[in-house]
Amino acid sequence: MLPNRLSNFVLIFHSATEKGVLLLGACVAAMFLANSVWSEYYQQIVSMQLVHAFSFGHFVNDCLMAIFFLLVGLEIKREALEGQLATRSQRILPVVAAIGGVIGPVAIYTLLNWHDASALRGWAVPAATDIAFALGMFALLGRGLPISLRVFLTALAIVDDLIAVVFIAFFYSDSLSPLYIGFAGITLSALLIACRMKISKMPIYIVLGILLWYCTLKSGVHSTVAGVLLGMCIPLYSKDGQFSPIKYLERILHPIALYFILPIFAFVNSGVSLNDFNLATFSNTITLGIILGLFFGKQIGICGSMLLLQKLKLVRSMEFTFKQFYAVSVLCGIGFTMSLFVGNLAFSHTQELLDEMKVGVLSASLLSSVIGGIVIRLIKPKR
Repeated sequence: MLPNRLSNFVLIFHSATEKGVLLLGACVAAMFLANSVWSEYYQQIVSMQLVHAFSFGHFVNDCLMAIFFLLVGLEIKREALEGQLATRSQRILPVVAAIGGVIGPVAIYTLLNWHDASALRGWAVPAATDIAFALGMFALLGRGLPISLRVFLTALAIVDDLIAVVFIAFFYSDSLSPLYIGFAGITLSALLIACRMKISKMPIYIVLGILLWYCTLKSGVHSTVAGVLLGMCIPLYSKDGQFSPIKYLERILHPIALYFILPIFAFVNSGVSLNDFNLATFSNTITLGIILGLFFGKQIGICGSMLLLQKLKLVRSMEFTFKQFYAVSVLCGIGFTMSLFVGNLAFSHTQELLDEMKVGVLSASLLSSVIGGIVIRLIKPKR
């Protein structure tokens, strides 16, 4: 029987290795096709028109990823109410570490690209951690390490996702439509009332959720924000306390999002042509800023936050050593899904900058995975 403090994050950690392998496989497939004799067919798949100038790539990024962000919203709410972010003592380290892990990469990227307004649009790209990949690497290599490290990594990644959503909502939205923002506000109010009344009938939330997504899409705010807002509006328990709509939806959406949506997203967004690639690419400030931000910025921000909390005596005792904590901070440099998503929003109109961003994200994620794995193997206790 698992301790109570672990029961709430087991679902997200379950089969993390397989999720990471699926994402990696989709990424490798995209890179292979984009640099093979079939590259033209790969581009045709991504740009294939579905409905009224809505390409397959747009469908994945605006529709399918909204479902993934719905799952993010559900996890954030559940963790905040009864999970690893429910009490002050539980959330202070992952929340502060997540904030530090955002400030570090953003500062490094901004310093390197301050002179270029176009490049500066990608300041938030190295801020995010890919929860599936990071947990996958930990599950693959971290056996024998304290369970509390898994709890910390899960909680940090969830807070990290919330920060990324805030960035998307406020800094990566197009020209806003007051009319549709008003409609979205009315729909959101109806969802909040249903949540307050603890209505547990799913069709109500599905209909209102689709309406919220459409209004958000038309409003100029990125549609994935609707997914998070919908997740926040789902009640944790029904009136009689016998049924949990949040946990019910999580059980349904986890396999869909992590085994289907994220691999498709990786396949659509990871394909970058390396025809013009050379070592000089790494000296480009966008690519270099992302690599240094994700790899060094994450480590500096997360470890620095923990040392600061210890100095202020806000965190006294931990069930893991600083070396073990450092190993996890290296894994947090695996940006991948969230970084690619923000990068697509930042550089969607310039293919050259988009390719530079992808090279940076993929290189930084690979570097963090390899070095993180080596550090874990070095510090893992002998059997």
